[in-house]
Amino acid sequence: MDTINKKSATQLTIDQLLAQITDSSVSVGDRFPTEKELCLSLGVGRGTVREAIKILVSQGYLEIRSGIGTFIKSKVPNQSSPLSEWFLTNEVELQDLISVRMIIEPYATGVAIGKCTPEQLYQLKKIQAESSEAADRQDAATLGTCDEQFHRMIFQIAGNALLIEINELITRHLSQFRQYTFKIKNNVDNFIPAHGAIIRAFESHDPGMGERKMRQHMKKVEKDLIHSKYNS
Repeated sequence: MDTINKKSATQLTIDQLLAQITDSSVSVGDRFPTEKELCLSLGVGRGTVREAIKILVSQGYLEIRSGIGTFIKSKVPNQSSPLSEWFLTNEVELQDLISVRMIIEPYATGVAIGKCTPEQLYQLKKIQAESSEAADRQDAATLGTCDEQFHRMIFQIAGNALLIEINELITRHLSQFRQYTFKIKNNVDNFIPAHGAIIRAFESHDPGMGERKMRQHMKKVEKDLIHSKYNS
């Protein structure tokens, strides 16, 4: 599969908007098309366009003037940090891993909720409490460990040997990602409540709710990956 086909709709939209911004026929200071105009010309939804513009603003390409519109601010991006560069360099592999997680993690969560004992639920809550404490300390290393333990625990509760093996393989590939992603406050702010919602599904003994909450969590992880390239 071609690399471009692995990109999200938001990333593809960003690429197309960048082509417009850097085109020789436009200049810095020019008004940029409205969201409605971009939706029509690119054939994507308003949410996707809004997300792409937000990222391009954070990169320094565009600026939004309240009550007036969006304008081209620069034809070159702000200087990237080493952390941003790491996420950019590893984007394709991370997207592949997230795609697999999007399939197996909701399923494992639903199975685990049907089998979970009070002691196992206690362990999940304990990991969540440690995560919250680490977030307060801005301890990225501990957050990475807690995240790994939380997801591993769900697979262990589900008890499917093959799924456990697949998760361990994914975990090895995600080791560096987990070291870096929790250095970004936005990612921490997203993951703590996401895990909390999954725990509530365990408490409610609701496999369907657990699958939905885990799927939402994975989609948020995917979105955070895009933000991490430009907001690190």
